[in-house]
Amino acid sequence: MNVDSTRKKVFSKRLVRENSILVFLLTAILASVVFVPNFLSVFNIKNFFLQASDLLVIACGMTFIVLNGGIDFSVTSILALGSVVGAYIMALSPLAPFPMISIPVAIVVMLGLGAMVGAINGFSITVLKMPSFIATLATQMVFSGVAVLFTSRVASRASINGLPKAFFVIGGEGKYFLVPIVLAALVFLISYFTLQFTGFGRNVLSVGTNPKASFISGINVKKTIFMLCLLSGLYAGLASVIATGRNQAGIASLGDKMFISIIASIVIGGTSIGGGSGGFKQTLIGVFFITLINNTMNLLGVEWYITMLFQGILILVAAFADYMIRIRLSVRRG
Repeated sequence: MNVDSTRKKVFSKRLVRENSILVFLLTAILASVVFVPNFLSVFNIKNFFLQASDLLVIACGMTFIVLNGGIDFSVTSILALGSVVGAYIMALSPLAPFPMISIPVAIVVMLGLGAMVGAINGFSITVLKMPSFIATLATQMVFSGVAVLFTSRVASRASINGLPKAFFVIGGEGKYFLVPIVLAALVFLISYFTLQFTGFGRNVLSVGTNPKASFISGINVKKTIFMLCLLSGLYAGLASVIATGRNQAGIASLGDKMFISIIASIVIGGTSIGGGSGGFKQTLIGVFFITLINNTMNLLGVEWYITMLFQGILILVAAFADYMIRIRLSVRRG
């Protein structure tokens, strides 16, 4: 009886430890329900999931990169560039009077721009042997600048409005609020399945754990890294489509304050910043947690920089916890 009781206690502790962020999320939701005005209103619940949709899409792409031990700063520039170029096609180009043509063309171009930036990152990392930190920071700076130049010189305005109403469906306008949520759910499921049940997913984890050992075992490390950069860019392009539809305008500053939320969602969720461990379930929980913070602080009227400060502290705590876990594992193996 004592043995069974001890086993149950050990199992309960391990269950809580392995799902600590989920327990923390549920506790935070309960606190929000009790203390935050209008949290359970229909409008706010819809807004919560809409806010989480584009963040989940772009965080899934970044999760692939982080699992591989890298980082992609360029995703926010893809958001901005895709937004203004896509909006220009739909509102100001010769195709603008024909929304049934301009909308699909704009979406393809936005996805293509994401893939293009991802390919440049992949080439820089695998062929030019640049660290992902440097390569993606460079493309982030370049294409963020291009987005601003595009709106000021080509479109001659700060933001591009006048998009066709049919495009707002993708952003969840009115009764179509489930559209971006379904898109985000599909991206999550495809990403989860890819990581868990395909050879490519096993390669991602292997390269993230030990690239040299992966190369010796026959894995094409360069191809794996290049494909991850391409996926990250493509996901960011899709997030740009959703975010532009939700904002109903092409905005050159779109995503400026989003990077910390992306990283926080991944790291706080439990994916190791050193690569090789974690996954998309963790990212999903992290996205909901960060969206909850942003949402509740907005309802409480807290300034955005206080929210950013809080997220930064959470990242530091999560990074420190990851470091301690790695130290403990290395001691056990040693």
